[in-house]
Amino acid sequence: MKMENNVLHLGPEWEEKKPSKLWRILSFLLVSMIFTGLIWLNNDLESGLMESETQLASLVDEIGEIRNESFSLSQQVESQETILRLIGDDFTSLETILSKGENANEFTGLFEDFSQDFAKLEALKSDDSLELSSVEQDDTIDILLLGTNGSHTDTIMVMSIYEPKQQISLFSIPRDLYINGRRINAYYTYYGVDQLARMVESVTGLKIDNYAQVDLNGFVQGVDILGGLDLYVDKAIQDGSYPNSNGGYDPYVIDVGHYHMDGADALKYARSRKSTTDFDRAARQQKIVYAVKNKLQQVDLVTDMKSLSQLFQTALSFSTTDLTLLDLVSHFHDYNDFVLNTGLVISNRNYLYSTINVSGAYILLPTGGSFAQIHSAVYELVH
Repeated sequence: MKMENNVLHLGPEWEEKKPSKLWRILSFLLVSMIFTGLIWLNNDLESGLMESETQLASLVDEIGEIRNESFSLSQQVESQETILRLIGDDFTSLETILSKGENANEFTGLFEDFSQDFAKLEALKSDDSLELSSVEQDDTIDILLLGTNGSHTDTIMVMSIYEPKQQISLFSIPRDLYINGRRINAYYTYYGVDQLARMVESVTGLKIDNYAQVDLNGFVQGVDILGGLDLYVDKAIQDGSYPNSNGGYDPYVIDVGHYHMDGADALKYARSRKSTTDFDRAARQQKIVYAVKNKLQQVDLVTDMKSLSQLFQTALSFSTTDLTLLDLVSHFHDYNDFVLNTGLVISNRNYLYSTINVSGAYILLPTGGSFAQIHSAVYELVH
């Protein structure tokens, strides 16, 4: 007996229907509108961000100008007081000459002193304020290198790559350099790396293309991955106040000689400053960069690929940079054989002089009242 299965339908028949052409058009238009809106919103956010950055830069400049004017006024008052004291001394000398009835030669010398003093007083009327210079694109690739510890940086270097001569130039800028109303390293602390880069551009005359700020831990691990550094210590160090990891201090002593340093030793050599100057420390940091460059030139791209990969990953993990991993690998490949020039530390031994600001703090200012000499020195170095 043949059995048939009957299906009970409780509702109307349902058939799968394809979306109508009108519905597909409306869906496409809706998606297009959403996509267009997102693009507009992104552009608006980028425009707002750029405007905010511009306003921040203007605010920083305005604050700096006020601080600069205050500092310049203080310097002028101090200089005027000094010159007026000299003029007072001249009048005292004149009174002495008149009372003793000295000869005409004494009068001639005294009037020359008067002329020089009044000329200095007249020169103070001119405005010696430093102005920020706007740097256009140049023919070098310039990378700002920062050694950071939290929100502070005491290491400011510029690595300038000049491809026509296949050379890399490295020079250091002291943290106490006073520009636009404050020390240059304070721009990193208060405003970030972009504002610091603007100040470095004004000091050097170079257009900063990229930046890399390396944390202390990243430095130690990077040196260890390379297998340590070979360095010659040309000046003994006896630092009884080297900061340790417990918030205290340990003595750091090293004699003249050749050393193979691991990451921790290289960091101590780079950071020690109590028994030396900031300028000596900057020179040692350049020697370390030079040693790293020599070590990288010994790396075989095939057999040491694992070490290179670890090094690049460490660089990205313990640093903040606008260079991508591809950029790092590309720079290593393109510039590893370039000659590295070191030795220029901008200091009070060449283009700066030491003074005290209105708050009584130690600062450095450019000789001649502008950064023109530094611009010339940097241009000659990098080219």
